[in-house]
Amino acid sequence: MRKKRFLAAILLSLSFCFVSGAGYGEVKEWMFEYKAPYINVVLLSCEINYMMSNPDSFQKIAFSYDPLGGLGKTMGLPSYVDTKGKIGVAFVDRRGLFPKEDSDEKILLLVHLQVALETIYSFLDGLVATDMDNDIIAVFADKEGTRVAYFYQGEYHLWEE
Repeated sequence: MRKKRFLAAILLSLSFCFVSGAGYGEVKEWMFEYKAPYINVVLLSCEINYMMSNPDSFQKIAFSYDPLGGLGKTMGLPSYVDTKGKIGVAFVDRRGLFPKEDSDEKILLLVHLQVALETIYSFLDGLVATDMDNDIIAVFADKEGTRVAYFYQGEYHLWEE
């Protein structure tokens, strides 16, 4: 009796190995139809590398490439800012580390923004960007989401409403 139960258990376990359940382990065709542009994959990889390299101090960032020139309106930039063919960086200070704009520390704010953008750019350099001044446009926002400053053509500008 013992041998029959043991044999039944072995045969049953072997049958589960060879018989797949309905729908399990299958990859649906729609899951791999969309092909993302290579630059989007690289920008996402850079964003992940930035977060993984700075686990205690990273800020909320989002990279996007603008092939057509419409990113400036989306980011709320002034009309003279040309974003066509540039990488946009949306940077949100979610930890409240930067001084407030209405304080007397505006120069200190710009220095903080410069250090933050240079740190972020180090993850893009050589992969998709070769010149920070010409390839990058950045918008900086404070903890509440209010735009504080932007970076365009190598210059940091405080946000003027």
